[in-house]
Amino acid sequence: MTQNAPVAGVNSGSRISTFAVLDLETTNLPEFNQNRVSITELCIYAFDSTILKDNNAPEKLTPLGEQPQQSFPEPPPSPRVVHKLNLLFQPSWVVDPNAEIITGGYFGLVLVIIIFMQNITSNYILGLSNYLLERESKLNENAGQLIIKFIEHLPAPVCLIAHNGWQFDFPIIRRTFEKLNLEFPTSLRCVDSLRAFMEIDDKREEDICIETLTQSILNRELEVPSSKIDFEAQNNKTPDRPTLSHTEALKKRKRLYDGSDDEATVDLKDSPSTRSPEEFRSRRQLFSDLKCATTKRIPPRGVYRLGNLFAKTFGCPPVDAHQAEADVKMLTQLVQHYGADFFAFAEEQSIPFSEVVPLGGKLPNNK
Repeated sequence: MTQNAPVAGVNSGSRISTFAVLDLETTNLPEFNQNRVSITELCIYAFDSTILKDNNAPEKLTPLGEQPQQSFPEPPPSPRVVHKLNLLFQPSWVVDPNAEIITGGYFGLVLVIIIFMQNITSNYILGLSNYLLERESKLNENAGQLIIKFIEHLPAPVCLIAHNGWQFDFPIIRRTFEKLNLEFPTSLRCVDSLRAFMEIDDKREEDICIETLTQSILNRELEVPSSKIDFEAQNNKTPDRPTLSHTEALKKRKRLYDGSDDEATVDLKDSPSTRSPEEFRSRRQLFSDLKCATTKRIPPRGVYRLGNLFAKTFGCPPVDAHQAEADVKMLTQLVQHYGADFFAFAEEQSIPFSEVVPLGGKLPNNK
C-alpha cells in the first residue's frame, strides 16, 4: 500500500494536511527504569487540519492576575470525519503499579492518598495490568506495520500530536520501531501540544496587553476637558467618535498589522468565523523563531497537565483520565479549542518525525 498523495488545493501552501492526535500508556516511566519501557496501549484520532484553520481563537481572554469569569465554553464536538485506531499490547516488562501515579495528571495526588491510606493496589484502580494483557499480542512487526499502514492511509502530510510528545511519546515510538526495523513515511511530522499550548497562551496574553493599551489610548482620545463640556453641549454638531469594542479593536489592530493601513478598507463587522490567508500568515509569523523542538521550557507546575488544563478550559472534570482513548479525546477537544492558533504553531514548529531522538539515543552534535 502506498502513502496517500498530498491533497491539492485544500491546504495549498500548508505543511500539514492531517492531524493525528496520539497517546501512549506504558509499563513505567523510562527515566526510572534505565530507559526500559513497553507500550501497553496506543490510540490515535486523525482528522483534517482545515477543521482548525477555520476556527478563530476565543474572543474572551483573561489577563494574568485577574479572576476569570465563571462561564466556560462547551467542549467541541468530535469532527464528523475522524479516523480512529486503538490497540492494546502484551508488555515485555512488568507493569509498575506506581507508573500512572507518577504521571498522574489530574488524579495523581488523589490516587497516592488513597493507596497509602487504604493500602489497596494501584492496578485495581488504574485498570491495565500484566494479568489483563496476558492474552494480547505483543507490539511486534505485524502490529508495527498495522500502525504504519494506518498513518499511510491518511491524507499526507500527516502531523502527530502528543502531550509532552517530544519528551515522552515520540522517543518511545521511535525506539520501538527501530527495534522492529520499521520506518514511518518520510513526510510524517510531529508537534508537542504541551509546548504549543504554553506558547499560544503567551501570545494571547501579549494580545491582551496590546489590546488593553489600545483601548486605553482610545479612551484618552475621547476624554473632553471639563471647560468645553458646556460649550459642546450647546453646539453639538459633531457626532461623537464611537469607542471600539474589544473584538473590533482587536480586529482593527490585526488588520493594520497585516499592512492594510487605510481605515476605509478596515471592515470592523467582518464575520468572526472568517480568517483571511494574510491574517493566518501573520499568526504563523508569531511562532516562526521559537525553535521549540530543540529548546526546553518548564511549564508552571500542574497547570498544563492534560486533565488540569481540560478542567480549567471547559469547567468540567475529565472522564476516564489516563486511559489512552479518553486522553486522546480530551487532547483533540483542546486542540480544537485552540483552533487556528494551534494550526499556525504546528505549521511553524512541527518537525519531521525522523528528527526525533529515539529513547536512550544521543542528541545530534551540532558543532
